[in-house]
Amino acid sequence: MSARKHRYKHVQGKICIEVRVKTPFQLFDARDPAPFRDRDLDDDFVEYIVSCMREFSYKAPVKILIHIEDNSPKDLTFDAIGEAIQSYWAYQIELFESELKSFFKRAQLFMLIGVVFLVACITVAQSISVPNNHGLLGVLREGIVIFGWVSVWKPIELLLFDWYPLFEKLRLYRKLLKTEVETVIADQQVM
Repeated sequence: MSARKHRYKHVQGKICIEVRVKTPFQLFDARDPAPFRDRDLDDDFVEYIVSCMREFSYKAPVKILIHIEDNSPKDLTFDAIGEAIQSYWAYQIELFESELKSFFKRAQLFMLIGVVFLVACITVAQSISVPNNHGLLGVLREGIVIFGWVSVWKPIELLLFDWYPLFEKLRLYRKLLKTEVETVIADQQVM
């Protein structure tokens, strides 16, 4: 068995990502003035959960298990903790969907600008008449054509490759949104 399989508990057919905190408020960003259910999660907590999730396939059933040592805030229920965490994932999905949409609009605009510039460069290059394509004018003509093609290089790269990391993050947060969150106090299982 690989070391990765030993690193995580498996409970009821699900891989458990376990987090231990003293109080539930450690899971959330203390600087965020929003109401509890809309509050951002702590950056370290998010980074840990996201890095753990990247270790598994998207089809693997995963559960986040939060161990809380002190449950002194009685007004904060376990359901509220799970809802707040799911609310954060949902908000991140909205952000990444918006960012991806914006990315494609920007890439399309860059492609349009690049194609217009390419056509202009080819038109200018064709207007330079060089009898045998040698000499300084020949080099200038070829340079203009190359410059036109280079202008569409980045937009093509954006449309073919650069969108994928954003899509991967979106897919990861969608998986997190579907992930069960369970809270445990002092080794007593409570849902």
